Amino acid sequence: MLGADGYSLVSNYFLRRVLPYCLMHNIISKLQAAVLSNMIGRQKKGKIYATHAEIADEIGVKRTSIGHALDALCEKNLVRKAKRSSYQLNPRVAYNGNGQEQRDFLAELRALALESKFPDELAPELSLFPRSEVG
Repeated sequence: MLGADGYSLVSNYFLRRVLPYCLMHNIISKLQAAVLSNMIGRQKKGKIYATHAEIADEIGVKRTSIGHALDALCEKNLVRKAKRSSYQLNPRVAYNGNGQEQRDFLAELRALALESKFPDELAPELSLFPRSEVG
């Protein structure tokens, strides 16, 4: 295992089917994929605390490019902005914690009854991946 913080559980289906398809069909840009990967790696129980500058520094791009990438990931319901420099990763894609904690976090998010239907509905361009298959 690399790193001192343990590991995140990432949906094998997401890694095998969704992400490669999105990259090959320009549904997700390379920058968006890099930002998503960075967020998966830094999350703690689905929550991410990071500034645009921190993410940009780690992936080697300008800070100003991070906002657009995060907006696109939020529109796809892969990430949700909670407040300034605070995000929530869709726990159906990746989650750092045990199964019960993941179920509790999903219940917490579903209780918000968000207009975006986060975390259960992905963007229309991802609709070819049914909810039951993603996680």
